[in-house]
Amino acid sequence: MGHFEKGQHALLNEGEENEMEIFGYRTQGCRKSLCLAGSIFSFGILPLVFYWRPAWHVWAHCVPCSLQEADTVLLRTTVSVSVSSKT
Repeated sequence: MGHFEKGQHALLNEGEENEMEIFGYRTQGCRKSLCLAGSIFSFGILPLVFYWRPAWHVWAHCVPCSLQEADTVLLRTTVSVSVSSKT
């Protein structure tokens, strides 16, 4: 997932069976605009890809930030990646 500075990710349930890493991301307007343009020019294919790969959606729309500033988080387990957004 790239290089993260201290405070941009954390380990939850360390040493347990359900251990997860949590990564913080902040949405950027210019990235959202580029993804919107990509969605239009791809005739809707890009949103389908983002639907199937939610982590790609976050990586395309957001930049890494501290967990306190994050409006979107990625949870990575040994099995899959889950996405959660503040509403």
